[in-house]
Amino acid sequence: MTALADTFIAALHRLESDRDTDTIAGLFAEDASLSSPLVSYEEGGAAAAKTFWSHYRDAFEEIVSEFRAVRETDGVAFLEWRSRGRVAGVAFDYGGVSVLEEADGKIASFRTYFDSARIPRAHATDAHSTGAPATGAHVKGGDDRTARAEPEIEQTGKNNREDDLDTAQRDAAEQRAKGGYS
Repeated sequence: MTALADTFIAALHRLESDRDTDTIAGLFAEDASLSSPLVSYEEGGAAAAKTFWSHYRDAFEEIVSEFRAVRETDGVAFLEWRSRGRVAGVAFDYGGVSVLEEADGKIASFRTYFDSARIPRAHATDAHSTGAPATGAHVKGGDDRTARAEPEIEQTGKNNREDDLDTAQRDAAEQRAKGGYS
């Protein structure tokens, strides 16, 4: 697993510096799942990974991640990281942990955990913000739509001037208040 974790870290750095989504998406199995406190793709593989990572990168003007610790056991890698950058001109600094599960040399599952409140809000209303829609995206599952080559994604949209990040943060807070873990 160390080789895959190291390759993942290199691909993430390439995504952050050069916006290269193909390299990181190519690390994922065809039935891979990806999730964060803000978005979840239950399946969709490399296509979902490309969408996930494209939206991740587009959400930030600048972002650089450093990895403090990488541990692995039995096909699972745990990566502790810290990311810094800018969103809509506002500096941010947040950390978290990502979990990679490997199957046949590919990433079968990617889960990342962080405090979404540490990331400044980006509003799509000004020309300098990203307005990245992925912050509120959820993959629809449980029916024939999940078998499509391109993942079908439901956008939260805007409701009462609430942007997608606000919606995701509110949903995460409600989940935590009910005893859930996000």
